[in-house]
Amino acid sequence: MSYKEYIEPPKEKIYNEKIVHSWESKGAGFKYNNLLDWIWSISFAVLFLLFLWSVIDELTVDTPEFWVLFFFMAMMVLVSRYLLSPDKHYCYHLTSLGIHYTEKDMIPDVAYQVVCGFSWVGIVVCIIAVFVLGPLAFFGAGGFALMSFGMTNFRPSIDNHYILISERTVVFDLESDGVLSFEALEQDVHAYGGNVFTTTLDQKRELLAKLHLLFPGIEFVKIKRLKDKYKHPVYQQEEEKEIE
Repeated sequence: MSYKEYIEPPKEKIYNEKIVHSWESKGAGFKYNNLLDWIWSISFAVLFLLFLWSVIDELTVDTPEFWVLFFFMAMMVLVSRYLLSPDKHYCYHLTSLGIHYTEKDMIPDVAYQVVCGFSWVGIVVCIIAVFVLGPLAFFGAGGFALMSFGMTNFRPSIDNHYILISERTVVFDLESDGVLSFEALEQDVHAYGGNVFTTTLDQKRELLAKLHLLFPGIEFVKIKRLKDKYKHPVYQQEEEKEIE
């Protein structure tokens, strides 16, 4: 049986199956992802500010330019945290064939309005540049205008995903986090693997209870760290296949 024949029937049916349990999760993902995202965003801005401070002699805390730059860097911290590495909003639905869910970036609506506003301003600037500089302006302004037109309809996107569950599925329960990691013996079939997130441990326990009732034959394994799951035979089997 080919990969497509193996996957397509369950994939098509999973969205039509009766929903047994639903839940939502909002956040950066794993337990420490939010902290790491903030550290990355702040570190990048601080290092850039220190670099400019070291190469510009006139830039001191007593000058207005420093505080303008400081304010700009503070804005960049927020932009990098909430636009470049935003939190996620997951909506999960458990069925008899597995879990299907949607994933959406938690970007404030005002951010989309600001981007669209800057895009229209960019278009106006490009048009003025063409009238002032003539046809040569198309070399620079033309590309920026096309990019600006593309960003005027900047909207949040919702991605659809699914995780199929079979009798050979293994569920790894990360004890210290609201995460369940799914994997199956069919290592080359990625539709049978993935992580799902819960907001609280109580929410995860409720999900586990539903999974035990719905799929009594699958294996549940508690792990202390996510990387501990790679010690399980479900992953060692794949390594043996690669050696062969």
